[in-house]
Amino acid sequence: MMVIADDIELGLNEGTLMSYPKVLYAELKKKKKGEGGGGGGEKESAVIAAAASTCCSICLADYKEADVLRVLPECGHAFHLTCVDTWLRLHPTCPLCRTSPVPSPLPTPLAEVVPLARQS
Repeated sequence: MMVIADDIELGLNEGTLMSYPKVLYAELKKKKKGEGGGGGGEKESAVIAAAASTCCSICLADYKEADVLRVLPECGHAFHLTCVDTWLRLHPTCPLCRTSPVPSPLPTPLAEVVPLARQS
């Protein structure tokens, strides 16, 4: 069986991966209990959303107080650090919702798109 290079899905690089927030599950639970009022904006909302889950969707193990989780910035989903880091090195999307954790660039208006080839 031949694998074509264009079909290979590349994961995230280490620098990007390490830039995503890590948090103790115990801290997420505290933030969940103190929801709202912090005015922390989108990042705080993502952390609070992550606290809603009580188990890792990758390994299906329940979180323990001392577990270190990684929170994906775009969707707010959280997973065991080792589980999601392994996943993201192989796949460029959240394992739960398939959203890219890398912020998407601003859309280019159709009027600015230049065709690759011109017909004669």
